[in-house]
Amino acid sequence: METPKTKKCKFCQSEIPQKASVCPQCGKKQGGKAKWVIAVIVVLLIFSALMGGEEKPASSSGGNAPVAENNAATEPSNTEAEETAPVEIMEISPAELLSSYEANEVKGDALYEGKTMRLSGTVGSIGKDIVDDVYITFAGEEFAVTSVQCYFSDEAQIEKVMELQEGDAITLVGVCDGKFGNVLIKDCVFE
Repeated sequence: METPKTKKCKFCQSEIPQKASVCPQCGKKQGGKAKWVIAVIVVLLIFSALMGGEEKPASSSGGNAPVAENNAATEPSNTEAEETAPVEIMEISPAELLSSYEANEVKGDALYEGKTMRLSGTVGSIGKDIVDDVYITFAGEEFAVTSVQCYFSDEAQIEKVMELQEGDAITLVGVCDGKFGNVLIKDCVFE
């Protein structure tokens, strides 16, 4: 069986040489970090298997929140008042957030879970999790196991993620979803 001499660029879909690490058409890096991604996924799966029993109550209570929001939407006078109220945005660095959670996860949840926060820092990695949700992590200490992992659900924001490269400086706003391996920030938008 002969190995292919070309492959498709992950970004522009042009045919490029199999061994190319940078696309000659669009200039984007082609990755080569599959081993690290697989290693991280395996570690996260093992961690989630160990912590799985503790996380289920939190996810089931999170499932009840949209029902409450839907019920509130049927009351127009309350909904209008809530929509006009400004959301308080907490300013915090990714390092400070991660440090707080690593020192005491219970206290970290009490301080940050469910809060909207603005984070500024350097992109550490860009990827998709095992269910294809798009995320970036903030760069931290060189050999750190955990990080602040920011998820994007809006298509316009995901298109902005596609333009990022490791090392880019960014500022984003999202809602802290607690710690599950990494500190998770959901529904992120760039500023």
